[in-house]
Amino acid sequence: MDPDQRNAWLRKLDEECPYQVVLPRRQLADDSGIMNFLMNYVGKFDMYVEDEYAAFVRYCFADPLDAAIFRSRFEPKVERLKLAG
Repeated sequence: MDPDQRNAWLRKLDEECPYQVVLPRRQLADDSGIMNFLMNYVGKFDMYVEDEYAAFVRYCFADPLDAAIFRSRFEPKVERLKLAG
């Protein structure tokens, strides 16, 4: 796909599935859980590799609730910093 085709496809995807979650690719070592969730519980979605290095995957959803549930289930949990004292 040439850059113009990719840009046109991304614009169309942004219109159809504007609710998006970006996850690090390293989390996809076992992506069967993610794929099972997407196929069984999500309406309209799409996904693509974010950059040429395939460091991130962007999951795109038509429904904001699907995106929120996906994010809460698969987005890495980051521990908050604790201040000494």
